[in-house]
Amino acid sequence: AEKFAALKREQALPLAINPNSDQYLEERLQLLDEQLATVTRLAKDNELPDAILTESGLKITPLDAAVPDRAQALIDQTSQLLPRIKITELLMDVDDWTGFSRHFTHLKDGAEAKDRTLLLSAILGDAINLGLTKMAESSPGLTYAKLSWLQAWHIRDETYSAALAELVNHQYRHAFAAHWGDGTTSSSDGQRFRAGGRGESTGHVNPKYGSEPGRLFYTHISDQYAPFSTRVVNVGVRDSTYVLDGLLYHESDLRIEEHYTDTAGFTDHVFALMHLLG
Repeated sequence: AEKFAALKREQALPLAINPNSDQYLEERLQLLDEQLATVTRLAKDNELPDAILTESGLKITPLDAAVPDRAQALIDQTSQLLPRIKITELLMDVDDWTGFSRHFTHLKDGAEAKDRTLLLSAILGDAINLGLTKMAESSPGLTYAKLSWLQAWHIRDETYSAALAELVNHQYRHAFAAHWGDGTTSSSDGQRFRAGGRGESTGHVNPKYGSEPGRLFYTHISDQYAPFSTRVVNVGVRDSTYVLDGLLYHESDLRIEEHYTDTAGFTDHVFALMHLLG
């Protein structure tokens, strides 16, 4: 992070491509010619991998299911072995393992929250969209005033971002996570939630999802199933607007080299910028 900041100040950030435009274009045209020649040869010999070229056009073989049917029995058996615990206990345990709660510092003096139970209760209220009023009513010993004060002074976008990075890094370093991936591949997609009650006035209407107001959360997730970036975005804006934000501004140690989106997350501009950034 310090090296990046220094290079940025000096305007010396390197590109992942040849900065000489003439040489770069010549290299890309040569590569394009080579790849087209290869595809043409394979198509003539009907040797394109998982695809055939006929008079009616290109036909691509559908991908097989990532999880075979026979694996479902093992999934069910494994699920039954997991103990059933309260979500509050799980939150406490995860904080004991990772210490993520220390990132929720005081806005004024940077001190950590003195009451961990109060802090985690406020976070849980956010996580399950319960709200502080109902959280206080359902939690013995807590009041709305206490939760509201702690939320105002300790819970902000930047503290959530730092705490999320702590959780992602802890999983990234865990040996078991390597069974899922090496942390260099990711994907992103949006998920819309309908706004109800008093929240309707803050929601956005998008004809794609009907006439009811709602909010869209755009999430980046690694190949280790770690959601390293989540943003509340404008429902009326194309998903591709936020793809680079999640890849460039997350605070975790993940080094993403390859990223996948659906068609809403793609534009020629984003594709070109991805190439420039490596």
